[in-house]
Amino acid sequence: MSGIREWNLVETNLGRAQDVDYRVAVLPVGATEAHNLHLPYGTDTFQVQAIAEQACERAWDNGAKVMLLPAMPVSINENTLGFPWTLSLRPSTIFSVVGDIVSALSEHGIKQMVLLNGHGGNEFQPHLRELCRQTDVQILLVNWWLTAAEAHAEIFELPGEHGDEMETSLMLDLRPELVEFERADEGALREPIFSAMREGWAWMARPWHRLTHNSGVGNPERANAEKGRQFIETVVEKISGLLVEMSEATVDDMYPYTE
Repeated sequence: MSGIREWNLVETNLGRAQDVDYRVAVLPVGATEAHNLHLPYGTDTFQVQAIAEQACERAWDNGAKVMLLPAMPVSINENTLGFPWTLSLRPSTIFSVVGDIVSALSEHGIKQMVLLNGHGGNEFQPHLRELCRQTDVQILLVNWWLTAAEAHAEIFELPGEHGDEMETSLMLDLRPELVEFERADEGALREPIFSAMREGWAWMARPWHRLTHNSGVGNPERANAEKGRQFIETVVEKISGLLVEMSEATVDDMYPYTE
């Protein structure tokens, strides 16, 4: 019995792929950056890759003709380069790469793509507004951590956004051998000097090495693998449901709306 997963591009082959009427492509985008003192640099990539694989597999099992593309392990980290070994692509670079991938999908007759974003520093909306005028591929952007806000509030106890309770819980479930919990700091932030920034109506690209102590935002102390497992299950269920709906959708002049 073959172990080839036909929904995974890096595993399948031309002999199989040319016989399937694929309807949706999924492009996971991760990052390579410091995540507090205790999580691996590849945290964002590990997470988005695992969620994408589980969602695509579930959607395929439910009849969706979906193809998982290779995950992008480097993305926009221009403001976090103050921590060693953080890797970054300029926004213009990653936009160009995504555009080239979309062009290839169009060449192969794929009309729908999910851009599954796994890194908060990636702000794709401006690029997608421009790209929609240049391609016939319909692109849905999904920031995976926003898919299950209610579950997030129920499962996790401490607020955060980077190397925090949520991310640590996911990594304790997905790759526990890479988590050095005893190294974690509390993820405290430094206050901005401007009241406008504290009140949230003025913004700047945060220099992460000044904002944080060791790149973490949020205390991971209450993290555990079961919390991670629960949250991943909720996220995967929602994303796989979207993929099934997209696979069944008609791509016409009114997409994605009704008459």
